[in-house]
Amino acid sequence: MQLSDVGRRVREVDDSLSEQQKFRGGGLLILGGAALVALLAFVPLDSVSLQAILATMGVAMMVVGTLSVGTSGRRERPV
Repeated sequence: MQLSDVGRRVREVDDSLSEQQKFRGGGLLILGGAALVALLAFVPLDSVSLQAILATMGVAMMVVGTLSVGTSGRRERPV
């Protein structure tokens, strides 16, 4: 599988979702990522590798959620 195939598939999935689905899904991803980061702050974890995995997953979820919310508007609207 080449990178162009992945980009095409992501674009197809993005086009199949409505703006409301992108907005709600993005909001849930942002909340989920924030919950993982808050877990690091309030729950004592002894494993440094688990802390790194949770932090990476939390930040990645928040980034994807932000991108989803940011692309949830109408595309035909002039800027």
